Formats: sequence, structure tokens, C-alpha cells
Amino acid sequence: TRIQGLVQQEYRATRVFCTFETEGAQRHVLQKMSVGSFAAYRNDTHQVNPNLLFRGEHVLLLREAEEPSTIRWMDLDEKWMAKLKQISITTAISLGSVVIVALIVALLRRKSVAYAAVGISISNMLFPAIAKILTNMEAHPSETGKQSSLFVKIAIFRWVVTAIVITIITPFTSTLTNGPAHLIESIYVIFFADLVTANVFQLLDPVGNFKRHFLAPRASSQERMNLLMGGTEYTVAERYTNTTKTLFLTFYYCAIYPSAFFICAFTLIVNFYVDKFSLMRTWKPAPALGPYIAKFSRVYFMSSAIAAMALISSYLYSGFPFDNLCGQDVSHSAYYGTWKITNGEGVDGTAIIEPGVRSFHFCNQFLGPGSNFAFPALPIAQKEGSVWMTNEQQDLINIYGWLSVGVIGLVGLGFLFEAFNAARSIFGGSYKVDGGVHGKTFSQVETISSYIPQIKTNQFTHPLLAANIDEVDESIFDWQDPERSYSFYDLTRDAEQLLKGNEDVCNRAFGQIRHWPPGGPAEGDMGNGGTKSALRRTKDINTKRNVSWSSKVTCKTYSKDDPNAFAYNLNSNGSTSEGMNFSGHSDPLFDPHAQSEGRSFKGAPPQSGVPNFDPYANQPPQDFQNDGGGYGPPPPQAPPAQQHFDQYHNTGLDYDNQLPDQMYGDSQQAPVS
Repeated sequence: TRIQGLVQQEYRATRVFCTFETEGAQRHVLQKMSVGSFAAYRNDTHQVNPNLLFRGEHVLLLREAEEPSTIRWMDLDEKWMAKLKQISITTAISLGSVVIVALIVALLRRKSVAYAAVGISISNMLFPAIAKILTNMEAHPSETGKQSSLFVKIAIFRWVVTAIVITIITPFTSTLTNGPAHLIESIYVIFFADLVTANVFQLLDPVGNFKRHFLAPRASSQERMNLLMGGTEYTVAERYTNTTKTLFLTFYYCAIYPSAFFICAFTLIVNFYVDKFSLMRTWKPAPALGPYIAKFSRVYFMSSAIAAMALISSYLYSGFPFDNLCGQDVSHSAYYGTWKITNGEGVDGTAIIEPGVRSFHFCNQFLGPGSNFAFPALPIAQKEGSVWMTNEQQDLINIYGWLSVGVIGLVGLGFLFEAFNAARSIFGGSYKVDGGVHGKTFSQVETISSYIPQIKTNQFTHPLLAANIDEVDESIFDWQDPERSYSFYDLTRDAEQLLKGNEDVCNRAFGQIRHWPPGGPAEGDMGNGGTKSALRRTKDINTKRNVSWSSKVTCKTYSKDDPNAFAYNLNSNGSTSEGMNFSGHSDPLFDPHAQSEGRSFKGAPPQSGVPNFDPYANQPPQDFQNDGGGYGPPPPQAPPAQQHFDQYHNTGLDYDNQLPDQMYGDSQQAPVS
């Protein structure tokens, strides 16, 4: 009932994807018809050549499409207000997670620096899974947009938890002091924990190994076993944030911990080989995103990390020696004498104060956010009577302070330039030719991928097809199931069976796809014209190929029920199909109790003495609609003029070299013509 209600609704086209035979043709169209999204929204016909208007009155918004494997077909029609609401909710949850984990890290650090470092490393491993759940709640028209949203969530979390939180919870005077409770020691432990914990867990891959070595051998079906053996899913965004996190931690503390550069280099080398091993051995293939995530990381996050390095380094150099003491050459008579003191390690001692001895008093050396905030961090920020910087230090701070302003300014200009390009695409065409035209055409590429609506599910090893593929050549698919035909995954066939063969309704409810191969027939010259029904059985008489039945279309043939059936010659005008009525009666379109599949194979020697495959060919017509089973042949009828009946047409076509069904073993190896 729900499906019948959905197909009755009207669906407007939200995206149209076109693939050109040559790259030059694609570029020519994009250059001539590229307009801004604002002009397309207002349908400003003055922006386009009148000959290029759609139906003579509509302005089309043309953009160079992303890779077919990145298109999220179920999210193409989502409204922007719904998207904004979803992103706002998921972002708020992500920020809340940052605050909660930061509080947990602060509590762990009170116990031990090692506890805090391990907590940071574990949270960095677990949060990507939470971020993926949140991102799946968002509607993105492409995998690139989804990966970008995931990248931002994970990067902000890891940057804040790994680097910034430690600075906040560590006292200012504990920056350079020795001991496990101080900042330098904390940075080293974080590096070590991140290097060991994350990579060891990735190499062990406990979840993936459990699926492959325990669940897969005990799977109830081959399909289920293939799914369990598919590998661990990974995302490019998560791997990039793992790299930027290490770099950001290094840049953030390099002023006071220069050894971080060597640790960072070693960590990145180890990460490279661990990721290479996982990519080749344990990870599931990811969508072909192209260079967008790399560019996104480089333009926004790497530049932000460099700006943070310049800014934080200026403040760290200005705070040296991190003791909040300012010295004076004047001694106070009130302190003359011998004093008993206790140092920071709890050791008692004595101090003698005499006239002329240099004295010290408290002064706030932290120029960061707070009561003593100054930007940029310059020597002039020191208050009169509270000067702690040496002359050499003041010269260095002058350089770093103004350098930080320049770096932040350049990064800001880069962000403005990207915003300007985005605005230009709104108000005008933004297409630019990149590189030369390749010599190969689309049809000449060995591995091609096309814009076919597909839905990925955890129930099947290959995606389901949300479009009728009768008029589509199988060469444009970038995947192949060795056991099943592409029509097995065609959802329009299921819909027609559920809707009693209502072809027109199904065509309106699903996506449409057309394929005009070079040298092929024109649209008006195609056999049946338009989209073929998933249940049609007529086609050009000259078309011959070996086929197999898909289990999606239920049938009953003698090749499996009668061991002597292989002795017959195939007669394409005779049919023993179950659940398909070619005489106009109301046989059921689908029988859930019939599970048999039929196959035909070429290369069979002719069988003498057996003139026809159909055992009922010489019997008088009977009424098989009321015989109790409906398995007999239909009354004989003449095929349509200039057409040839093929009982295998559009019922789950396989390749000529299709392997026999494993369920029936060698029973299908007998030669049959």
C-alpha cells in the first residue's frame, strides 16, 4: 500500500546528468551555457543565448558534475532549509561532544598525565564513528559534501582535544618545568600514545577480523558471507584529519618543544605505511572523491594551522621564562635577614637577603586571553615596573608579533578569495577550462562509470538500481556481479511486479536513463521506442544471446525439474514460464513459492529424434488457467508481425560466460542448444 501511494505522487526532476562522448563537447557546452545560480533561480533569460534556453523559456543551471560514485541519489531533492536545520543540529551535538570530552580529559589529568594522553588518543579513535552517525543524518547531494562536513567535525574535535585543551588545563607556570605534571611532558606522552595506540588498533582491526574469521564462515548464505568479507569501511576525511591533527599539535607547540618536528615526521611515516597496509589488505574501497578533500584540507585547515603556529609561537616566546616573576635591582629593607624557604619540590632551605641583592615580585607574564590580553604580543605590552623580557627576547618578540599579524592577514585574504569565488559562481558563470583535452573518447575508456541512480544497502554486495536499465548497455557499469545479472538489482522490476505490471506508473516514480552509444540507432529507430517494460517479452528478431534467469523473476523450467530436459532443442516460441500469462489472462506476476531458475547455454550438439523443446507442442490447446497449477503451456498464438518472442528477454540477462548456478552443481554443465 505504501509503495502504491508513493508511485501516485508527482516527482519533479532535481538533477539531470549528461555524459558526453568527447571532452571537447563537454567543455564547449559548459562554456556556452554557464550562468550564475542567481540568474538561473530568477530565470533571467537575458543571460543566455535565446537558442540555448530549455524549451525556449527556461535558463538551465549547468555545472561540471562530480564523479558518478560520489552522487548521493537519495538526497538530491532535499530543500536547503531542511539541510540547514540538519547541519545546525549535528554541529551543536559535535560541539557538545568537544566540551564533554575536554572535561573528561581535565579530570584524567588530575590523576595522571598518562591517563589524560590515553584518554585523548581513545577519544580521537572513537569520535569519528560518532561523527559519521551525525553526518549520515544530514542530506548532501554528493559524497564530497558529506566528507567535507565530516572533515570539519572531526578536525575541530581533534584539534581542540589534542592541543588546545592541554594548554587550558595546564597552569602557566608549569609550561617549562620538569616533571610528569607539566606541559612538555604532556606533549610527549600525547605524541607517543597517539603513535602507538591508534596504529596498533588499526593494524589489529578487531571488528574486521571478527567479521572475516568468525562470522563469515558461519554465514547462512553466500551473499551474507561476501558482505562480511567486504572489509572495514573508511573515509578519506577521517584519514586527512588524522594527519592534520598531528601537524597541528606540532605547529602549536614547536616554539617550546622543537623536538616535536622529529616526532611528527616519524609519526607520519608510520601512519603512511599503516594506512598503506590497511588500504591494500583490510579496508573497503571508498568512493572516488577526487582531489576536493585534499584541496579543502590544504586551503582551510593547513593554512589555519600555519596561522596558529605563528600566533601561538609569538605568545609562547613572550611568556618566557613562565614564572610570573619580575626582577628589580632594588632590595627592600623589610626583607633583610635569613629566611627559611621551601622550593617547588618540597625541599626546605634558607635564603639570605642583604642590601643590594636583586629582588623579585609577582607580574602576569601571560599576554593571551585574560586580564593582561594584548594582540599582537609585543614588548610594549609590559607594564611599567613589571618588565620580564630581556633585550634579545624583545627583539625576537617584535619579529614574531608582527609576523603573526602578516601570516593571519595572508590566511584571511586566502579565505576571502575563496569566498569571492563562491560569490562569483552565484552571480555569474564560473566554469574554467583546466588542462588539455584528452584524446580518448568516453566509449574508448576501458573502465567507465556512468550516472545511473544507485542505492547502496547492507543487504546486497552491489548497489540497487533505481532506474529502468532496459535501454542501457552493460558496458557503462563500473561494477559487475559474477553470479547475477544487472537486472537482478533493477528495482523497477520489483515495482512492476508489486503493481501488477503498471509500467507507466513505475516510469514516473523512478529515475530515467537514456544511452545513445556512438554508431547506435537514433531514439526514434529503437525497437520498442522509449523505455521498455521490465516484463516485456518482445524484441528484434536478429538479437541473439545466451541468457540466464535471475532469481528476481520467478520461473519454472524443465532444465531443473526434468533431468531429460537437456535432450530437447530450444524452441524460442514455446514457453514454460510460471507466473507470466501471454494470453491476456490474470496469472500472478510473482510466485514467492517458486524458487527455480532456468539457464540456456550455447555450444550444445544437436539431439536426434527430438524435434522440439516444448513437450506440449503437439497436444491440442487446453485451458491451463484452471488446471490447478498453472504450469502448463498457454494456448498457441501467433507472434506479432516482424517480431520474435523470446522468453528470456528482460528477465535477468547474464553474460555469455556466466557460471552455472552453484545450487545445482554440475547439473547445468550438460550441453543444451
